[in-house]
Amino acid sequence: MGAKHQLSDVFNESQVPTITFVEPKEFADLVGSLRTAGKHVTLCGPSGCGKTTLARKALAKARFGPGQQHWVSGRDHTAARSVEDVFAQEFSCSTDVDELHGWMVAAGIIVVDDFHHLPRVVRDTVGRALKRWHELGIRCFIIGIAESAHHLLEIDPELGIRNDPYEMKSQDDAFVDKLIGLGESALNISFDADTRASFVKASRGVPSVTHVLCRVACVRHEVHETCEAEKSVRTSLDDIKDSVLRTYRGKYQSKVIGLAKGKQRARSVHNTYFQIIKNLCLMDRSEIDTDELRRRIVGAEPDPGVRNRLNTSFHNCLKNISDVIAERGLEDAIYYDNGSKTISIEDPSFRFYLTLMDLDELAKQVTVRSETYPYDVAISFAGEQRPLAKQLRDELVIKGYNVFYDFDEQHLLWGQNLREKLADVYSHDAFYMVVLLSKSYPEKDWPAFELEIGRAAKRDRASDYLLPIIVDDVAVVGLSGDVGHMDLRKRPIQEIADILSQKIEAS
Repeated sequence: MGAKHQLSDVFNESQVPTITFVEPKEFADLVGSLRTAGKHVTLCGPSGCGKTTLARKALAKARFGPGQQHWVSGRDHTAARSVEDVFAQEFSCSTDVDELHGWMVAAGIIVVDDFHHLPRVVRDTVGRALKRWHELGIRCFIIGIAESAHHLLEIDPELGIRNDPYEMKSQDDAFVDKLIGLGESALNISFDADTRASFVKASRGVPSVTHVLCRVACVRHEVHETCEAEKSVRTSLDDIKDSVLRTYRGKYQSKVIGLAKGKQRARSVHNTYFQIIKNLCLMDRSEIDTDELRRRIVGAEPDPGVRNRLNTSFHNCLKNISDVIAERGLEDAIYYDNGSKTISIEDPSFRFYLTLMDLDELAKQVTVRSETYPYDVAISFAGEQRPLAKQLRDELVIKGYNVFYDFDEQHLLWGQNLREKLADVYSHDAFYMVVLLSKSYPEKDWPAFELEIGRAAKRDRASDYLLPIIVDDVAVVGLSGDVGHMDLRKRPIQEIADILSQKIEAS
């Protein structure tokens, strides 16, 4: 028997061990780029996919010895204000540009690991400087998540000929099979054929998933280090699913729950965010077309009226989903492209976690509601009060509420019968209707129509459905003077928005 190894040195999803390192299909090209004089190299991929191990192996193969590379961790410079601050600290020198360039040339190749942890201003400066550094003989090997690599090219599209980008995604089944075989040899174990085949299939070419499956299976069979005698390991995915989920739960669970709840403090309208996450789990793909997603969520509703409101709610959710993703810290795992109307799951480990999720448990955590209003508030106003209406809309959106404000919904109103559509909004689609009462309000046709609809809806709704805000001295036919109201002459719009927020939450 050869050297003795600990399990964590063989199967470890948090840091891909060198013992079970398998050269990915891009390895030879990566080494070639490193050996090409003057080339910058960018390596991106989700957290935990083994980028750092791959980079070290590629540098060694390209014959960059310890004195020919300088490693910088973005995690060590999260407070840096400039790229000069970063390298002055790294080389213990001044921020003088000429002195820094001298040190950077002498370093051989500068490896910036966890590039995405650098402040945005520093990353932007690096993107603009790479072309000049190329001319000075300074080489960079940048390692980070996919978003940071794409951002570099957006800063300088001409960088492409000076920088070779590589993205770690998934490998083929042969790659996974070889990884498992290296682990078996190191631990003196043997996965039976069915277990091995199920692990290869479940991994879908993602090394970190393979490591999780193999590590959990070994733990269940009390394999914690190299066995004295060869040991057979036989299990099924169902047998280890709970432990596998536990591995990812700490990283993803609270974030997924937050994403399924949607905008912070907002009503869980039609449970739409939850339905989006539920269908992402069930569709089991990394690229999801939002039109298909809408058909699954909205098209399944038989009632035309409810279906119409669901459709509005779905579009509201998509409008805010990028902000929700950022709020929950999932930018490196999932991305919404408004241009192509697709949701991309960038992190294969996150995709694997969604596939295993218990949706019933998620529904309990999210506290799925039976709410039927796509909008928390619909604002009715005369054109002269548009600045005030927009200010109120902005205050409420910041707080996480869905607001009907006509300029936000041009895509829904275009081509529609406006009287019918607005009648739906002010009678069925809003939880509250806020009316900005001004001298010009009763003089305009559309506000008068909207108020008529709101008054009719009030008979079938809560008594406080209509919420007047007094802008100036005005008497409006159809609204009693003793109805509780807010007065903009006495309270600022921010304070009124806060009170409205309290009212919504108490409902």
